Amino acid sequence: MKKVIILCSTILLSLSMAWASGLSSQDKAYISSNLYPATALLYSQNEEGSMVMRCTATAISEDENSYQFVTASHCGCVENNERNTVSPEKIYFFISPDVNGNKIYLKADTVGCGYRTRGDDYFLLKTDKSVKFPVIPLGTDPKIMDQVFNVGSPLGLGKQVLSGMVSSTYLDRPVHVDDIDWEGAILLQLFGINGGSSGSSLVCVDQKAICGFVVGSIADTTMVAVPVSRFIKFRDALLKGQYHWYLADPDKALSAPSRDKSKK
Repeated sequence: MKKVIILCSTILLSLSMAWASGLSSQDKAYISSNLYPATALLYSQNEEGSMVMRCTATAISEDENSYQFVTASHCGCVENNERNTVSPEKIYFFISPDVNGNKIYLKADTVGCGYRTRGDDYFLLKTDKSVKFPVIPLGTDPKIMDQVFNVGSPLGLGKQVLSGMVSSTYLDRPVHVDDIDWEGAILLQLFGINGGSSGSSLVCVDQKAICGFVVGSIADTTMVAVPVSRFIKFRDALLKGQYHWYLADPDKALSAPSRDKSKK
């Protein structure tokens, strides 16, 4: 069995390297000038004051005073499934550009958490503009066999550029990993994804825009992403105050009224 696993991994790596070597100069420029610097690492501070790297985030919008970043809800949000609510953890979050090992930590405030039990594995944060980030636009959901870019920090080893292909645009069966619902997710062949990559953006080559967000893997061979269309619906509802599962104050989660999971 080990030989089979090693052989499959070698084949996937070879395909990934072959595809990456065929990138156009425009693709390479886009990655180095836009996607790579727009990608940041999400940290939290432990009780001893040390910074702990959690996941990968991407700058997706800006206004006069702040940037908004998105990562995965399971990277910093807690759920009360008895009350059908989700809230941010009671800790401090930070965003780091992680350029050449230079650890600049920007305080990140929570904008909102997605309730991942219903498939909304999204965590929206904002920082000030003391460090400049490019912003990656939101696109549309990918098509079968779309080629994709990804910048993440697998195993916390710093930002790495990965490339691959969409193998399925819709997971048509309920797959639950712990409290995460992956039904309707995107499946990928994206060699190199590992812990620390959660929340990183999936950018479709043809769109040069975000088409999904990486959230995990199945059997360590098939990568899973949640579609950008679902994120857009989540963010719109959140910013309008209509996302009924999110509670900004964790202390209120214990006394909050029960909410109907089927509510759209």
